[in-house]
Amino acid sequence: MINVNLVFLFLAGVAFLGFILSALFDKVRITSVLPLMLIGLLVGPVLHLVNVSPSGVIYTLTPFITAITVSFILFEVGMNMRFSSMKKVLSRASAFTFSLVVATAALLAPVAFFLFHWSAIESIIFALAIAGPSSIIVPYLMKVVKISKDLKTVLLYESISDDILTFMLPLVLFGFVAIGSGSIDGIAASVFYAVFGSLVVGFVSALFWLYILNRFNDYSKNYKWMLTITMVIATYGIAQQLSMSGPITSFVFGLVLANIGERSRSQANRKPTLLGRLFSLDGGISHIRSYQKEIVFFVSTFFFVYIGLLFNLSQLNLALVTVAVLISVVILFARYLFVPMISRYIAKEGESRSADLSVTRFNVARGMTPAVIATVPLALGLNIPYFLDLIFLVILLTNIISTAGIFATYRPVQKAGKGRGRSGGASPGTKNEIKRETGAPAAKEVGNP
Repeated sequence: MINVNLVFLFLAGVAFLGFILSALFDKVRITSVLPLMLIGLLVGPVLHLVNVSPSGVIYTLTPFITAITVSFILFEVGMNMRFSSMKKVLSRASAFTFSLVVATAALLAPVAFFLFHWSAIESIIFALAIAGPSSIIVPYLMKVVKISKDLKTVLLYESISDDILTFMLPLVLFGFVAIGSGSIDGIAASVFYAVFGSLVVGFVSALFWLYILNRFNDYSKNYKWMLTITMVIATYGIAQQLSMSGPITSFVFGLVLANIGERSRSQANRKPTLLGRLFSLDGGISHIRSYQKEIVFFVSTFFFVYIGLLFNLSQLNLALVTVAVLISVVILFARYLFVPMISRYIAKEGESRSADLSVTRFNVARGMTPAVIATVPLALGLNIPYFLDLIFLVILLTNIISTAGIFATYRPVQKAGKGRGRSGGASPGTKNEIKRETGAPAAKEVGNP
């Protein structure tokens, strides 16, 4: 029997802890993901303050908690991205993402095949699941580091788009493992259907919802966020039920809602265009975005603690840890090799270049996608020895590498930049940031009227 009072205290404690850690780690410009995961590990598998057995409530709730977390966070990511920014990086970012995921999986699949004697398809599933950065951790990281705007868009796009290969394809392959059959053509058709269908469902749902909010603006203006997030969850569920990708659908929903809604509103203020009449939200986007920011803070904080709770220490041994370390090093090595593909979005000189390179090279933290894939064999009744434990170890180690690497290379650059700012004045970029954040006019740059 669950003690409701303890559940309330636990949730409140997680929220306060997340706030304290976020405030603390914002000072050093690294994320609080790793300490949150370690706290979950301590509370659950180490001290057993929470029942984390496979038959317990924690494991039972995993699909629901993951779905809510993914839909909320990727919806916010979509709302904070602009079509104009994505157009500049789309082609090269897509090539970078696809090449890196495929190369990383090609390096890791043989390791799993020969060391654990899994089948070829099981080894490929494992390799794909851990081949890309987390679509939850990367948006969180982008909030606490200062890097080039286009590079930030590339890294956000990478973390979301690689779900096509690292999330959906393993799920499709698991389906064929479960039924014991499947052809290359069948797999390709399933992936195409899932991706294209997700894009269509997300786009159509967002347009439909913009029209509804616009049509009933007087009745919904005080409840726009609650109604919208309900629609996001419903759209996620519809996509999953139709064997599509809920994460991609949520992202597209947010992207279309914010870009078309805000653009239509600005056009409507100048002249009564068709888009303005049908899809303008009259300031509703800012209302939705402000509430979404607060709820995502709690949801993401709780999810990282939850990942720590799911770790299984019963099969932990030196050999498994050694393999996990090797895999994490391979992931980092592969990323170093492919960073030059997006060099055009990295600053060319000075502290900005060092900061961009630091964040890009050490952006290897794994999170939501492999955590979900790790639990799929249990749900399907498949026995893949060490599959779940190895994935969780890789999640933990890649977060350690990412946090330590960014702290060691990015933080000194920021200190140097701040020191130069105090001695020599603020840079033009800093002045522009002050102007944007405070509304105060920045000092004029030399040579400008």
